[in-house]
Amino acid sequence: MRAPAALALITALAACGGRSPAPAPAPDDTAARDARALGAALDTFYEAHLAFRPTLAVELGHHRFDGQVPPRDADAIAAEITRLARAQATLERISPDGLPRELRLEREIALAELRKERFDLEMRRRPWRDPFYYLRGFSLAPYVIRAYAPLPERARAMLAACRGAGDYYAQAAANLERDLPRPWLAVGQMMARGAIAFVRGDARAALPDLAVTDPALAADLGACLDAMAGQLEGFVAALDERFATATDAYALGADAFLAMLANNEGITTDLATLEATARADLDRNLAALAEAARQLDPARPVAEVVAEVSADKPAPADVIALATAQVDALRAFVVARDVVSLPRQDVLEVAPSPPFMRGNFAALGGVGPFETAALPSFYYIAPPDPGWPEDEQRAYVPSRWDLLFVTAHEVWPGHFVQGMHQRASGARMRMSFETYTTSEGWAHYVEEMMWDAGLGDGDPRARIGMLKNALLRDVRFVVALGIHTGGLTVEEATALFAEHAFADPANARQQALRGTIDPMYLSYTLGKLIIRKLRDDWQAQRRARGEDASLRAFHDAFLFHGEAPLPVIRRMMLGDDAGPLL
Repeated sequence: MRAPAALALITALAACGGRSPAPAPAPDDTAARDARALGAALDTFYEAHLAFRPTLAVELGHHRFDGQVPPRDADAIAAEITRLARAQATLERISPDGLPRELRLEREIALAELRKERFDLEMRRRPWRDPFYYLRGFSLAPYVIRAYAPLPERARAMLAACRGAGDYYAQAAANLERDLPRPWLAVGQMMARGAIAFVRGDARAALPDLAVTDPALAADLGACLDAMAGQLEGFVAALDERFATATDAYALGADAFLAMLANNEGITTDLATLEATARADLDRNLAALAEAARQLDPARPVAEVVAEVSADKPAPADVIALATAQVDALRAFVVARDVVSLPRQDVLEVAPSPPFMRGNFAALGGVGPFETAALPSFYYIAPPDPGWPEDEQRAYVPSRWDLLFVTAHEVWPGHFVQGMHQRASGARMRMSFETYTTSEGWAHYVEEMMWDAGLGDGDPRARIGMLKNALLRDVRFVVALGIHTGGLTVEEATALFAEHAFADPANARQQALRGTIDPMYLSYTLGKLIIRKLRDDWQAQRRARGEDASLRAFHDAFLFHGEAPLPVIRRMMLGDDAGPLL
């Protein structure tokens, strides 16, 4: 828009005689130049980032990456570390001043992704220390879960990826050090065996129709899957060998823990603040649980009342039907109470979890935001194994009250609605990348928010269901700090989950082990509390200005930012003088 004025200035200078110096760009020209530079840098970053992570690309719906398996040898990892550092430096050189809000947000999300990946590779050294790094980084599942293309096309992509599996797992086994933490080896073996079950089960289940339409392709893919199962068994054996020199050295230590929060989440704080925050929320929710239990029966111990409420479960055969009914009821509640905008008509189906995904009882399988076909998201419910004893099957199923708030967390208005807003943005970084505290913080935040908004009609049983979910996340917060900065043992962590989160022994142990390998699982409660404070501060600011401070207005404003780091969202919603996160 300023080009005619700039052209007139150049013409006038030339008419005065001599060589005219190049004019200094006007402020808006500088911003336009920076915007172009940022766009080019983001293009370069994005393509290279996905090229190193093709499974992520396929999950997002970028099927130009179908069938790709990147090298994971030491040279390839070193090259990726160099690329990440250069990309970060390039983006940091581009000033955000004068850029439109959307572009500033895209830049911040890309920088957050770069810092997180650099920390995982350089500081946590995950390719050398963590079997999960490899097991999460490559999978054939995206080719099986959704019919994004005709079966032969997906089968050819799956065959190409399958053929790269041998080198991938051999490189993984070669990279992993000998003295790995014992819990990490155990979790890695469990996940690898799940991958073997997938290759021999769900992946092969896609073949019967293919055997009719393209028997040669079906035979090639079947042979490759057999070989891949063997390669995974070799990886399990490589992990098994490391038990002889395994250690209990899984703690990050205080400095690395705080550096992880700063690099992965953009959160700078200290251990004393984190510990006080975790304990305060645990105490708050334990007191609320005791109050709800007294409403039901003031004469009995809290644990007895909670156990009785927790025993109110659907039969295993009825849990899918209950989850489906809850999905419908929660959507109606969100609309009737004007909780949040629903900017798209995305389709959701409640479905049994595929066997290889049954590590969690419930999970959202969100459709890739870049899929061009009209595909549903899935709210997966894992049925208990029918081969288990009847009492174990029943113990595995959550109470109807627990499940109500799990459904809020995963679907309405949790992860599913968050993803809906990301897809509606049409913005590449917002659609592609997440921050743990923003993603799980939002989904956990909505549980209590929905209770406060009237979900459960004040029934103390519903409140107990909500609070049990909150206490599980509170104990994760306490355990993450204790294991990684305070010398807490797995056995002590297990006891905390049993005592304060009312977890059964097997689940308490599983939660404690997860804490050794996933220190960021404090993100549920930490993120929730940051969002609650942001809501309170934002609403106060809006009311002082006489502006709309409704719950829906806050939620829409928050979700506009996708899953950017919470400090970024706070600054963008409140201004540079936004004040403390907690």
